Amino acid sequence: MKSEVRDQNGGIRSRRRVVALLLLSVFALTVAAEVEVVGTAGRTEISVVRRVELDYHLVTDDRDLEFEVEGPAWVRVYTRAWWPDGVSGRRGYGLSLWQEDAERVLEFEAGKSSSSYARNGRPVGQWRSFYVQVPPGRNRYRLALNRAPLDTVGVRFKFQAPRPWEGAALPGLDELVLVQGGQRETFRRLAADNPATFRLTGPCRVKVRARLNYRPELVGAQSFRLAVFAGDDELVGQNLRVTKSQVASWENAGGLVPSVEKTLRFRLPDGSHALRVELHGTLARDCGIRVETLAGEKYE
Repeated sequence: MKSEVRDQNGGIRSRRRVVALLLLSVFALTVAAEVEVVGTAGRTEISVVRRVELDYHLVTDDRDLEFEVEGPAWVRVYTRAWWPDGVSGRRGYGLSLWQEDAERVLEFEAGKSSSSYARNGRPVGQWRSFYVQVPPGRNRYRLALNRAPLDTVGVRFKFQAPRPWEGAALPGLDELVLVQGGQRETFRRLAADNPATFRLTGPCRVKVRARLNYRPELVGAQSFRLAVFAGDDELVGQNLRVTKSQVASWENAGGLVPSVEKTLRFRLPDGSHALRVELHGTLARDCGIRVETLAGEKYE
């Protein structure tokens, strides 16, 4: 399958057509893909670690970036903010991705890159990225700059699907098998007022997915509190309210009905972390939980 994105620079002095070759892996096959940008404020090279020159297209205060993609495909969009001379610390910047009248607001925070720079040594920020799931057919997008340390952000494209989250081990907890839409997932049973302990290695993003267990005596909407601790410090905690799921069931737990799903999300820094998850404030005896992690990536 061949995916195409068309790339045309439309500056005041130049109307050059720029075509960048990308590689797309689909169903374990590697195929070539072309990127064709429809409108941009220009193009430059950014020199990254190992001194590889990568083409970045520019989004500025007065010029949006327009591009087209043939779907279905996943596109990862890398961004780097132009960095003010002599400025340290972290700075935020924002973009809006438009498809027709639909706007997706994107907010990022980054520090100055210690290894990458643009043409003529121009300092740039660490890369930040987002994914676009492109539906079937030819789709046109527009990327607009909302705010930035300076008036320019560099953008490059790569055909790449999001990395999958990985399930973490929760020793000592009974297994619950969730069935929904023909899919099966393994959860663990967490008892109320009986914390479960586990260990994770960072840096990584973490999400704790939870489904309260309904028994016959439990009816209507139910509340509970789910919290994750490192020692005495609460890393994340939230009061949640759920109802019975109408589409999911436990394959191996007759008499229990899972609630709709609620999720806690947080980040862990580098190193090994001993964590504890607790269930409180509920009439239910227990819930099903699944802890998933996504390893951090190095920002250049």
